[in-house]
Amino acid sequence: MNYLAKIFILLLITLFCCGLDDSRLAGVTVNKPEADKIELLFKAAIPLNEGIIYTKVPRGLIISINEQYFFERGSIKIKQSSLYILDAIISVFKNIDNLCVIEDHSDADGVGESNYNSNWELTIARSTNIVQYFIRYGGISPEKVFGYGFGEFMPFKDNVSETGNMDNRIDFVFIDYEARR
Repeated sequence: MNYLAKIFILLLITLFCCGLDDSRLAGVTVNKPEADKIELLFKAAIPLNEGIIYTKVPRGLIISINEQYFFERGSIKIKQSSLYILDAIISVFKNIDNLCVIEDHSDADGVGESNYNSNWELTIARSTNIVQYFIRYGGISPEKVFGYGFGEFMPFKDNVSETGNMDNRIDFVFIDYEARR
C-alpha cells in the first residue's frame, strides 16, 4: 500500500472515531450518563494507580493505559504480566452492552528494533493482538470489539494533557452511543 493510501485510510479512521459530530451520525442515539456508570465499574475493577487516565468524550469513555504495561519496545507480544489488566477490563466489558475500540498509540521512537517499517504498522499489530486476546481468551464477541493503530499521529500531550508521558498508550474506548458495525 503506498504512502498516500495509508494517509487517506488514517484520515478516514480519524474522522470516524474523533472528528464527527454525534448529530451527523445517522441512527445514533446519544446517552451521555452511561459513560459515568461505566467509569465507576472500571475504576472498581482495574487495580492500577499509575499510568491510567479516564477521559469522557462525546464518543464515550476512554481508559488510557501506559503502553509499557502491555508491550516491550518494538514488540507486539503482550506481556504475561499485563494479562491481569486485560482480564479485569474483560470482566467489566462482558457485563455492558457497549462496543469497544482498542486504539494503540506510539511516539516517533516506538518501532525500535522491530520488524515493522512504521509506528502505524506496529500499533495496528498491537491493537489487533489485544482484540484477539479479548475474543479468544475473554470470550468477547468479535462484533463488540475492534482495534486501530494510530502510530505517532494522535499524541496525548497537547491534545489531552500538557503533562505526562502518555503518547505511548493503549486507549480502550467504550462507545457511548448506539452504533452498528
